[in-house]
Amino acid sequence: MKNRVRDELLGEHKSYAENTPAATEDTLDCSLGINPYGFPDVVEDVIRNFDVKRLYQYPHSTEAREAVVKYWEDYAFIEPENVVLTDGSVTALFLLVNVLSRPEAEMVCFMPTFTDMVEYARTMGMKVHGVNSLEEENYRENVDRLMDAITENTSLVYIDNPNNPTGQSLSLQEMRKVLEKCEKLGVYCLIDEAYADFLPREESAVTLGPDYHCMISVRTFSKGFGLAGARAGYIITNKELVSYIARVSNPYMMNEISRALTAAVLKYKTQPEEHGMDFSIIKGALRDACGQRIIMAETDDRVPICLLRHADENVDLQQLLLDRGIITCSGAEFEPLEKNCVRLRVPAISDAGILIEAFKKLGRK
Repeated sequence: MKNRVRDELLGEHKSYAENTPAATEDTLDCSLGINPYGFPDVVEDVIRNFDVKRLYQYPHSTEAREAVVKYWEDYAFIEPENVVLTDGSVTALFLLVNVLSRPEAEMVCFMPTFTDMVEYARTMGMKVHGVNSLEEENYRENVDRLMDAITENTSLVYIDNPNNPTGQSLSLQEMRKVLEKCEKLGVYCLIDEAYADFLPREESAVTLGPDYHCMISVRTFSKGFGLAGARAGYIITNKELVSYIARVSNPYMMNEISRALTAAVLKYKTQPEEHGMDFSIIKGALRDACGQRIIMAETDDRVPICLLRHADENVDLQQLLLDRGIITCSGAEFEPLEKNCVRLRVPAISDAGILIEAFKKLGRK
């Protein structure tokens, strides 16, 4: 049979979610981006008391969208019409690429960044202009270099903040500089805040949204709120773009159980940022344990992911750690990194000793 598949799908495809080793009872899983402390207690109450009769109807409840508006009311003026519910932030990103991937469209982004966004943009025919964060600068994101890459030919600027895989975060001042240029040129700026729930809301790009028509914020409940299995997220942007998103979206995104769960966790007194102290302690101890041969890239210690690089370019760091019972994501899954790097998601503090001891042993070799 003649191949009818689009050419963009025929090449190699990176996906750390598909290529990461499975966890076993003998390993410490520090791979995929979840909250190691799980979800808030209120989740069990919602599941226990959920009215199952809601499941035979298509999802129509407005509680999740209303909870998003309420959640941000002290930080930014948002109306329900500015919010699009999605099945996680990945689906949100895919929807936005579908809307913005015109012929000859170009996306500008930092690299390394979230692999699936880069891969999908290319799959949809977008040209990706990656601004590499440099090893000699410890992978610190340079906003001025990113801004130099944004031109009138740019269709979309993508900023993963906090960055995946490094866990570093840009300041509001840095984000505002990029937004100013995007607004001037009429370029959409998508700020992917998948890991931002680990930071205080006042540091979020959502607070800047009302000032910029070009701004798109994407958030998820998979990370900070510990609901990766619920597949829930949302987009906040201008109403005009929301109307275009609706034309390529499933009108029943986010099922009724997820809507009930997300509305509850947004109202809950405990927030993901409260785990920041534990993450800071663990990342500080990990940095000390790495010694001279393994280097932690620029990162925000409050965010539970970081990029580690072995000084020897020939070392497969993922395999080296796997041999010691630690599962991570290979840096080779993040362009332009190689196998001597890994993205590590720190565990809960109760398991941190296992992680730190493993790195101390590596440092002594």
